[in-house]
Amino acid sequence: MSKVFAGFMAMLAIAALGAADTVTLKGEAYVKGPKVTLGDIADIQGEHAEALSLVELAPAAIPGGSKKFDTAMLKSRIATAGLPVDTLTFSGPASTVATTLHNELTPDMMSAELRTFIESEMPWNPDDTSIDIAVPTQEIMVPDGALEIRWWPNPQYRWVGPGVFRGEIQVDGEVKRTILLRAEIEAYADVLVAATDIPRGKLISASDIQVEKRAMSMLKGSVLSRMDEVAGQVARSTIFPGQVITSRQLAPRQLVKRNQNVTVEAKAGGLVVRSQARALMNACAGDVIVCMNPDSKEEFQGTVRGDGVVIVE
Repeated sequence: MSKVFAGFMAMLAIAALGAADTVTLKGEAYVKGPKVTLGDIADIQGEHAEALSLVELAPAAIPGGSKKFDTAMLKSRIATAGLPVDTLTFSGPASTVATTLHNELTPDMMSAELRTFIESEMPWNPDDTSIDIAVPTQEIMVPDGALEIRWWPNPQYRWVGPGVFRGEIQVDGEVKRTILLRAEIEAYADVLVAATDIPRGKLISASDIQVEKRAMSMLKGSVLSRMDEVAGQVARSTIFPGQVITSRQLAPRQLVKRNQNVTVEAKAGGLVVRSQARALMNACAGDVIVCMNPDSKEEFQGTVRGDGVVIVE
């Protein structure tokens, strides 16, 4: 009977051993966070494998950092979770290190991201623009996941000269860090400049002006870029060679002078009637002018046409 009893007890021991949960620690583990669970750092087999894998051990280390876990600590966390510890079998190393997965943003990566944003948002042609970005001095680590940087310029920034850009580093749509980067933008545009001295009162022709590319940060006032905006205008003041031409320096050509006799044209039915009158003011093309009939002394208004004729509706 003793041999039978001994065999029976051995069978029970084998069965009990088979029913025990086995926790095999990994040599090293990589976790996403924000918590480290037993399932992150160990391979678990047995009846309670699923519940054991969900036991929270500690907050994960900072992105790129590591935390060490030993068997004694694991047993304490398992017991706190209300799961059996005495039946557990631990194998593998006595401790393991869990490193938190991360995204690493290098200074060059952040600068490149900002440059791409600026080129897509600024109103200038990138081929005619220089962008100087102050490269950050340190790299940034954020949790592992889908990474995106969303940028915002200062609301008052006009995309020329120095500016500060705020970047939100998002992982899986959640903001993890905010950074500030400085950049300086210089855009170059074709503008009209004086090709020679243009004295005050001179009627400007195409030979007096030329097109040059200039830095926009240095331009003041309403600069001009098309020949038709300048040709036929009169210089309000002397414009020197190489000087950028602005609208404030120009005035329309005066076609009618005060007390000048002008041709007046009016329509009567299908007929066009022309007569002479005396202008009572100076005027340019498109101006409404007051004239006086030399015979009746009656005053009337008309609009000066481009050839100096006054049109009466």
